[in-house]
Amino acid sequence: MSVKKRFLRLDSIVAYLQTEIDGDEIFIKYNDEVVAPVESKYIRMTKEPAPLNVEVELDDSAKWVELELWDYDHFSPNDCLGKFRLFVEEAGEGFAAELAKDKQAEARYVLNWSVVERKNKSSQ
Repeated sequence: MSVKKRFLRLDSIVAYLQTEIDGDEIFIKYNDEVVAPVESKYIRMTKEPAPLNVEVELDDSAKWVELELWDYDHFSPNDCLGKFRLFVEEAGEGFAAELAKDKQAEARYVLNWSVVERKNKSSQ
């Protein structure tokens, strides 16, 4: 028997307005866990889109997902720049979401993302 599983794929992120003159060092959290980047503490943003290439397995009942965008700070607490709210009920590719800014942050980011489905064989 095959079971379809849905995955949220974070394709890339683009910074249109950063909070720091020398560029933001960002990371993304989902359910209080860092999901991107995978192999480092943060991504140093430039004017170019930053590839993410991260997949997160979705709960079967998930319709919406909220991701938090954070700025990594070396000597002070990290800053939450805002949230991305994504409708993930249906599979599809090539979606984009603009950051809903935190009250204090003036950052402007766009997240490129997709929802993919895969068949997994279940053992019975």
